[in-house]
Amino acid sequence: MCGIAGEFRFSSTPTQADWQSISELMYRRGPDDMGTWEDAEHCTLVFRRLAILDLTPSGHQPMVSHDGRFAIVFNGELYNFQDLRKELSLHGYRFRSSGDTEVVLNALIHWGKAALARFNGMFAIGFYDKREKRLLLARDHVGIKPLYFMHSYEGVVFGSQFNQILAHPWSRNAALSPYAASLYLRLGHIPAPYAALTGSNMLAAGTSIEFRADGSKQEERYYTFPRFVTSTLIGNEAIEAVDAAITAAVRRQLISDVSLGAFLSGGIDSPLVVAKIKAAGRNDLHTFTIGTRGDRTDETADAAEYARALGVENTTEHVSPEDALELLDDVVTAMSEPFGDYSIFPTMLVSRLARRRHTVMLSGDGGDEMFWGYAPRAAPMLEAAHIFQFPPWVRRLVWYVSRIGGPSAFARQIVRYPTLGDWQLSAHRRLPSAVLQEIFPALPPLPQGYDEFKFDSHNQTETAQWLRWNETISHLPMVLLKVDRASMHESLEVRVPLLDREVIDTALQVDWRACLDLANKIGKLPLRAALRQHTAYQSKIKRGFDIPMDHWLRTSLKPIFEEHVLSRSELLGAEVDRQALARVYADHCAEKADYGRGLWPLLSAALWEKHHFSPFRGRAGLAG
Repeated sequence: MCGIAGEFRFSSTPTQADWQSISELMYRRGPDDMGTWEDAEHCTLVFRRLAILDLTPSGHQPMVSHDGRFAIVFNGELYNFQDLRKELSLHGYRFRSSGDTEVVLNALIHWGKAALARFNGMFAIGFYDKREKRLLLARDHVGIKPLYFMHSYEGVVFGSQFNQILAHPWSRNAALSPYAASLYLRLGHIPAPYAALTGSNMLAAGTSIEFRADGSKQEERYYTFPRFVTSTLIGNEAIEAVDAAITAAVRRQLISDVSLGAFLSGGIDSPLVVAKIKAAGRNDLHTFTIGTRGDRTDETADAAEYARALGVENTTEHVSPEDALELLDDVVTAMSEPFGDYSIFPTMLVSRLARRRHTVMLSGDGGDEMFWGYAPRAAPMLEAAHIFQFPPWVRRLVWYVSRIGGPSAFARQIVRYPTLGDWQLSAHRRLPSAVLQEIFPALPPLPQGYDEFKFDSHNQTETAQWLRWNETISHLPMVLLKVDRASMHESLEVRVPLLDREVIDTALQVDWRACLDLANKIGKLPLRAALRQHTAYQSKIKRGFDIPMDHWLRTSLKPIFEEHVLSRSELLGAEVDRQALARVYADHCAEKADYGRGLWPLLSAALWEKHHFSPFRGRAGLAG
């Protein structure tokens, strides 16, 4: 687990990039070692190492092939590297190291881009062919590890953190992207392939892009999470298949040459991962939990019950409003691109707590997306799906009738939203659409081609599968970015066995009705069944690592919000109606409304501009 960066020049003219400073920006991603490699003409590769496998100098990067033709920087872990190593050995490859980077290097040499589909892990890769003058960038199947790049007429610069792009001279004249502002202010993050500056991108999950010295490029998708599949697993068969896949994934991801532990929440996913680690023979497992001292977001009691039932040593730490102020600078530093998910606070705190004893942690991220864990928002949509086959006037009639018969979970939504896709989008908006339009009257629409929330079917099974797809490609990336930024700021590797290739392939075969209890709005039924094999205790309320941001914005963060947001006439280049913003914030502080989920992204963006953007070029406007 490391940080990578580099540039590929289309001519042999050197740049003025300060690679020492760019490397220092990702020091916390890799404090154990650093390295730089250059050819005489076109390419520079930079690396920071957090040593996990093969702690010797043999694991040093950038790593170069025996003949000197190929060079690689590799951030992540390849969990099936030992199997690939054996296969490559049969083809005559010899290895100097015991880790996975050399396997990735030789696999790309031997199979080319086809090697990517063979990889089971999390990774971001920069791979250079000196003879052919080609740079290949690639990212893992679901985007666990980030990779940003900027393509200009001079060349390509890439990095694990967006501030590395900002620090490079090729980005100096680039303005803030209106597409990024449109997405961020609605969704609270900037999804791939978009990024904060015009001309910049985050490489999409499951994608590679190859650049040549003549300026041409070729982008390919080697893995696509499907929208619709034929599901064949139900009942006990589904439970057994899911259990076996998770067991195998956890065992694969226990390989490490440094100490390893696990996060423990009060939910289902991380306790299941902990149970599987214990079942694999790790009896000295140490787990970590963050709480909020008994308020509605606190899950420490559930986590403590799980720890007792599973027989693990659990360390708990509580986060308070005062901690928000103490953590704020670190959180902003870690967010090298605008980021509005405030659960980064407890994620950073639990990462810091775990790093006192371990370098590697396993987490339960991904279970909600794979197995319909967001039941409270999925169940009403599935119950109402058939009604969306009717025209609006019929739906309005259904709404009136439902009001007479008593309130239902979906009555208002069937007339509020034109399609189920619009309904799902509303669940992911940070501020209500009307409020957002008041504050940002000239905010551009969502980018043309951003179709993640376009869905107008009414078939229940299609809707269920589309919801899983949507959560996986629109919500999960934000979760993974949060975990990467928070954990790597603490020099901690976090592994996600529930996003293992085998687990995903198995999940895709499971019928949605085997995962989701509509009547009780409970999801992840196979995971719950698997966990019952290890403990009778199970929590039913989904919280996750959360904090009371609504309260914090009324108290400890109020002076900071007033200083950095209320005074703004624009944010991320988008015009701000200051009176509307002040009115919305006043309503929040007076508890007339709860806008905590939408106001924090505004504060976060303002602090990002101050900390990351302004130092490199000063304030830039919204590009056309």
